[in-house]
Amino acid sequence: MLEGVENPYRRDRVADALFVGREALLAELAGAVRAGRNAIRAVMGGRGMGKSSLARQLQKSLGTDALTIIASGSVQRTAAEIGRALGVSLDTGDPVETLVGGVAARPTRRVALVLDEVERLLRDGDGLALLDNLREAYEHSQGRLAVLVLGGTEIRDLLVDQASPFLRIAGGVHTLTGLTRDETATLLRAPLCLDVSDEVVDAVWAETAGHPWLLQAFMEFAVERALSRTEVVAQLPAAMRAAESQVLHPVAFPIWWDNLRVRGQDAYRRLAREPAPVPSAAWVARFGDDPRPWLDVLASTGVAALDEGTVIARGALFRRWVADNHPEAPTVVAPDDALGAWLTVVGVDAFERLVVRAIAAWARAMVEFPAAAVRSGPDVKSDNSALQPEAFFQMHAIVALLQHERELTAEPEALSMKVAGRTDIKVRSRHDTTRRACVEFKIFGRKDEEVVKQVVGYAAPGDSFAAIVSVDRCRRLLRPEYDSRCFRDAVPDRHQDAPAPLLYPAYCTNHLRAGANPLRVWHFLVQLRDA
Repeated sequence: MLEGVENPYRRDRVADALFVGREALLAELAGAVRAGRNAIRAVMGGRGMGKSSLARQLQKSLGTDALTIIASGSVQRTAAEIGRALGVSLDTGDPVETLVGGVAARPTRRVALVLDEVERLLRDGDGLALLDNLREAYEHSQGRLAVLVLGGTEIRDLLVDQASPFLRIAGGVHTLTGLTRDETATLLRAPLCLDVSDEVVDAVWAETAGHPWLLQAFMEFAVERALSRTEVVAQLPAAMRAAESQVLHPVAFPIWWDNLRVRGQDAYRRLAREPAPVPSAAWVARFGDDPRPWLDVLASTGVAALDEGTVIARGALFRRWVADNHPEAPTVVAPDDALGAWLTVVGVDAFERLVVRAIAAWARAMVEFPAAAVRSGPDVKSDNSALQPEAFFQMHAIVALLQHERELTAEPEALSMKVAGRTDIKVRSRHDTTRRACVEFKIFGRKDEEVVKQVVGYAAPGDSFAAIVSVDRCRRLLRPEYDSRCFRDAVPDRHQDAPAPLLYPAYCTNHLRAGANPLRVWHFLVQLRDA
């Protein structure tokens, strides 16, 4: 350890000397607080990306212009910290009225409430209630209260979750990403005035993707090992290996991987296979529908470099750790697996692939063994009136979907987004509750003229796909009749036929929606023979 020198890179505290590369965001947040307008903000960043440092610097920047309260932890702790700073109690009476009163008692100073590591509040019903109270207090404070929320990937729920108290009023999500190459150089050199060559800067930046916490950890280990300033750079290789084995592998990387969640993990795997930056025009094809939020998650975790034009995986250390600890199962596509190949070409994610494959398997089984679905007896006609009701097919399909209960849930007759409408089955991912899809069933010829319009209307704005199952009793040339009958007021943007010899689904269509994701609809035309 350098004699007589305090290690400025210690990870157990927030040092002003290590605040690099966030100056523009800091100025914007401080400006919003001082102006008292558009002052509910969210900042998303992975562990060690600099959220707590940003909070401290904001408090320092605002100075006497605002009473800055930094709170984190449980509902009780957060409420206690707010109450203590304002000299009020949030445990008695109306919390909104109490908070507004505490803010109003300081007419010459604004109050800036910074909620750090907000995940614990988002996962707690009482925490959401507290956030709801804060939103009401913000609306009643006449510009004297600002609320800044800092967190990881779950911060997105503040804008996409229908139950979020900040939905539609937050001023967007700011994403903390890795430092640039020049900012990395500043972090390596400035705190101890070290002579770090450009070649070393380039090598460290390539390994860390500019992740502030990784840079700090490597430099902390290097300074601890060095006996003089000139030895610090020479100790960097050994320090990086020590930090990797002692801190990154057992602690940091598992947290990063879990925080990516299933969709982010899938996006990272796909991105890591790309040999060159992926242009924005190819993002949907490479990563599935609505990829930008998940690419933002990768960037905020520090494992991707993202701009408006391209994205590329960054951080060799994390890439190697994923390959060693979460190896991807080899993809073996049978020569006759036309559905698997088609889904790959379309670019669906793991959830959509599972749902479409499960319905396709159910449809094939229903055609092969139709006895239970087709009524028999001397008075039964040989048309669709002999089929069981729609509920019969719905229940059988739910049973088929629930064969994958570790991956998804399936519910009958769940309320749709339309006030008076219902979708037959709603399917949700167990790993990402923002992922859902609806499945609509119709006996062909029974009030199905607007079935495509219905399923597009039932889909939530964030849904990316849905399915329609049309059941018929061996009607010849069903596809032309289905096309002419069932697309009333729902003209698709484009359609794609299934590759031969695939029968289930028969084709898929894309539908554009105002203010919502485009919706891909998979069409299953199930024709049953006599039992």
